[in-house]
Amino acid sequence: METVIKTLPEVQVLFNIRRLCMGRKKAFILFCLSCWISTGAFAEGLQPFKSGEQLNYDISYKYGIVMLKAGTAQYNINNQHENNESVIKTSLSFKTSSFFDKVFKIRDTLYSHLNSELYPVFHERNINEGNTKFKEQIYFLKQSKSLTEVRVRRENIHEVKFDTIMKTENLGYDMLNIFVFARTLDYSKLQINESLPLIVFVGKDLVKMNIRYKGQAILEKSETLKYRTVRFEVDIVDEAFNGAKNAMEIWISDDENRIPLKLKAKLKIGAAEAYLSSYKNLKYPLSSEVIIKPRR
Repeated sequence: METVIKTLPEVQVLFNIRRLCMGRKKAFILFCLSCWISTGAFAEGLQPFKSGEQLNYDISYKYGIVMLKAGTAQYNINNQHENNESVIKTSLSFKTSSFFDKVFKIRDTLYSHLNSELYPVFHERNINEGNTKFKEQIYFLKQSKSLTEVRVRRENIHEVKFDTIMKTENLGYDMLNIFVFARTLDYSKLQINESLPLIVFVGKDLVKMNIRYKGQAILEKSETLKYRTVRFEVDIVDEAFNGAKNAMEIWISDDENRIPLKLKAKLKIGAAEAYLSSYKNLKYPLSSEVIIKPRR
């Protein structure tokens, strides 16, 4: 029998992971899937992506001085035509690493459809977390700045858990389609610290967010690699995060692609980070990337 010896910090991390996973919401999933956000001031008709684009992320969990790879996420986007209409189909899959699988195995996939005006029309979550498995669908019935109405339906292999209509007097999104809006912002129309309240539908919950534009920033990935970015701060009113104020930070590439490069969240226990690890089929060159030659 193989004996695995863990250091004290690793044991504490495992204990914290168990506490997070026993909660009503999974903090890692909400972090990974709700951080593609916008302020709503997008440039109409601007699409900084093309069909076939793929973005891959490494997700890490930090507690004290210990940093562990929690999992990976993959985002895909494809343009299709259905019933003589243009439809943007996006997907995001998340899986925990082998280390985290021993504590709480997660294999989740999300799908979202948007129309040609980049408004959400449909969302689906396929959840496979430990012993919890279900499919949840959101149909966007109405959406405006003063009203969002959706139909939310959840079912597992045995029964329909709920099928209900939800409304909010705000702009409402699902956890995935706001990724597209974040990339279609017209930054020239935004002021530093300008903010906008948003609502994200998560099951029968309404998660309140407030997003602030913080302007340009340099993101250092290593001594030889940096990125020019625009940065956002996010307030999130949810039990998974350590306080609503500045619960999350997001860095988006300051180039024509506008892709999220890094995401950082302060959780109730520790912190989580997502970093772009690789990409395929970008529409434009990643001109925000700055490579610094090492000193001899």
